[in-house]
Amino acid sequence: MGTILFASDLDNTLLFSHRHRQPEDRCVERLNGAEQGFFTRETPDLLPQVVQRVHLLPITTRSIEQYQRIQWPDGTAPRIALTANGAVLLRDGQVDRAWYAASQALVRDHREALAAVLDHLTRQGGATSVRCVEGVYVYAAYPDIPAAERVARDWCGGSALQAVVSGRKVYFFPPGIDKGTALRRAVERFGPERVIAAGDSVIDVPMLRQADLALIPDAELLPRLPRERTRVCGRDCRFPDFVLENVLRYAASLENT
Repeated sequence: MGTILFASDLDNTLLFSHRHRQPEDRCVERLNGAEQGFFTRETPDLLPQVVQRVHLLPITTRSIEQYQRIQWPDGTAPRIALTANGAVLLRDGQVDRAWYAASQALVRDHREALAAVLDHLTRQGGATSVRCVEGVYVYAAYPDIPAAERVARDWCGGSALQAVVSGRKVYFFPPGIDKGTALRRAVERFGPERVIAAGDSVIDVPMLRQADLALIPDAELLPRLPRERTRVCGRDCRFPDFVLENVLRYAASLENT
């Protein structure tokens, strides 16, 4: 079996907030002492099996600080992770300076646009949170999805920034700060023979398109992806469990060839 890279989104893919918590789920993230993020009951059993067979690479919009809040089960913490939508590579918890410098080069011509949208969203009001993440993209969170959609629709910054709505949040990404670019860079750096990708939102689509196997929670993203390489979670299964079980099946199928 060749090297398999498992590129995975985190929120609503491998873990989820208290809004989706079920009895016996395991808290793996706290914020100011409050329970914040959870694994399913099955994840702590499945994850060790996964990391024995594939190289787990989280690719997340989370900041470094947000990512490092996650308490992985013993022996399963990823050696590498991509935060800030792929702009920051963490190796054993430390920032890879060369990777981040290359990301900064992608952003260099868009710094004024990022500053402009940050100022605009702050002055406009209505958001529950507005911030620039690691200096590479801006996001704002709103009380509801329609509010986020209005902000993205009405933004006319005259720049190359891409406005992407995911749930109650709207993100403004410069060209090259996307999960597809991040995955291509990771493949060039680490040289896997196969790639599995899992994600639940439009932000994940550029990454999912590149995978030998893409895993999604429902049919909403399916029209954007190659159907022959995509598996959709059924209603009788929780998505994190579906993801990890399919990673194990895929790895086993290659072992038997």
